[in-house]
Amino acid sequence: MKVKELLTESLDRRTTYSILLAFVEFAARELKLNSLPKFDFDFGTDVSVEHKSFGGYGSEHIRVGVANRHIMDVCRTLAHELVHYRQDLNKELEGDNPGATGSPQENEANAEAAIIMRNWGKKHPDLFAQESI
Repeated sequence: MKVKELLTESLDRRTTYSILLAFVEFAARELKLNSLPKFDFDFGTDVSVEHKSFGGYGSEHIRVGVANRHIMDVCRTLAHELVHYRQDLNKELEGDNPGATGSPQENEANAEAAIIMRNWGKKHPDLFAQESI
C-alpha cells in the first residue's frame, strides 16, 4: 500500500500499523539506531489508565497507547520512547530516577521527539488531517 493511499482512508488498525511502521523506520534513521526494541501498541485504554501515561520504555521494550488519540500524537510518544531506547543503549539511563520529570534524560527525550516530529510532519503533512484512532 502506498503512503497516499494510507492518507485517504480512515485509520483502522491495519492503516495505523502501516503508518507506525513507517514512522519507526523514519525515527530510527533520525536517531541513528542500528537495532530496535520490542513494541506493544495498545488499542484499548486499560494500560494507559493503569500507568497514567500513553507510553513507556523498559528492558528494550516500548509500550504505546493508541486508543482515542491522533496518529501524530501517537508518533510523538513513540519518538520519545525511542530516544529512551537509544539512551539505554548508550548506558545513559543509569542513576537516580532518569525518568523523573525534568531529568536530563526526560528533557532530551522531549526535545529530540519534537525535532523528529517536525521533520516527520514536513514529509507527511496530510497526517495532520486524519481522524483520531
